[in-house]
Amino acid sequence: MRNVRFLQAAACAIAASVLPSQVSLHDLPALARARAERQRPAQEQALQPFWTDLALEYRDNAQYLDQRIAMVAALGDSVVPLLLERLQPVAANAQSRNLAANCRRVLERLDPSSFLDALVELARSNNEVGRVESIQLLGRSGSPRAVPVLMSLHDQAQQGEHLLILQSLARLADPSPADRVVSGLGSSDKSIRGAILDYLIAAKPASALPTVLQSLPNEKERNLVPKYVQYLAAVARENDFAARTLLPLLDREKMDFRDLLTMVEKLAAIAPKEHEPTLKKLHEWIDAGETGSLALAAATTLRSLGDKSGMKQLLATINEQMKRPQRRNEPQLYEDRANLHCANEDWKDAAEDFEKVLDLAQSDLLRRRIRGELVRCEAHRSRWDRMLKWLKESEWTLSEIDALALRDSAVKEGLTRPSVRAWLQTQQREAGGK
Repeated sequence: MRNVRFLQAAACAIAASVLPSQVSLHDLPALARARAERQRPAQEQALQPFWTDLALEYRDNAQYLDQRIAMVAALGDSVVPLLLERLQPVAANAQSRNLAANCRRVLERLDPSSFLDALVELARSNNEVGRVESIQLLGRSGSPRAVPVLMSLHDQAQQGEHLLILQSLARLADPSPADRVVSGLGSSDKSIRGAILDYLIAAKPASALPTVLQSLPNEKERNLVPKYVQYLAAVARENDFAARTLLPLLDREKMDFRDLLTMVEKLAAIAPKEHEPTLKKLHEWIDAGETGSLALAAATTLRSLGDKSGMKQLLATINEQMKRPQRRNEPQLYEDRANLHCANEDWKDAAEDFEKVLDLAQSDLLRRRIRGELVRCEAHRSRWDRMLKWLKESEWTLSEIDALALRDSAVKEGLTRPSVRAWLQTQQREAGGK
């Protein structure tokens, strides 16, 4: 019988909870094995209707397989030994690989820490499929014992397994192996560098900071730069060297706009207070007459670093541009000023500018978005009737409203008000009837 030790481990766990206390420790393994053998026919019968489906390719049948996987998981821990067996097929053909992968998806739902010893044995085996699947399950175990096992595999991992090991380490978020893992930032493989950064973001090891700062200027894949920034924002607080390393990367020709915006926002935490090089760089955008979201992010970060002049200068720039005949009816300028008022928590002024955007806008999508902003403004002013008015006119879905409430505590409070709650309940009933 294949994988006897897997069966023994699972059977011992079952037997330990149900066998009478007078059974000696010497006899327990044999009794557990006997119990497991008696249960096996029932387990095989329970799983029989699922094997064909579990051999399907997941990517092509994800929705259907998710349902079947949930049904197998609902059978409980008793089927773990049989699922573990399928993780190490004798013939590594496409069908057996699919079966192993889908059995692993079931086992992910059945507390992998409870059969950790079996996973460790399989991860160290010569079975390629078994190693691949057990490495992923070790990452799902949540057990600190999985970390040294993964690191023991790290140095001699075959192609493809290295990436899975890093992903599992990221799930475990244990900072202890950081010094060994971070050295891989010199890899020529961008997927490996990305996985290392994911691990660093999850584990937040301060010890990796010098290597990260050394690697960042040499990073050729610009899509990975935001991951460096996310790690720095968590670990390098008010750090002169980290801020100076980031500043040369604030180049709009080289960075995606959203990534650039995030970098400017994160500098509020990374740069020291009143950090002169950072203040100078952020003032450049405002001095150049920028009024959009990047200029607002720069002004907001400047304020966080102790320089309030950026906000005043940005407001003056917007007001000056509104005086120009060719721009006085430009909705974008009113939206820029409204966003500035929101950042300053001047909700009344923000609402007036957003309403002006509605008057000037020709895009239905823009008007729809702005009504959501007006919901926020009136929520912060505790004007619940006005909030409800804009909710009704927004034509936002219930899920969009819920998402807005998650981002804004004032909106969340507003949704609990009797008139607003009554309207939401009506919307829910109508949506349920469709």
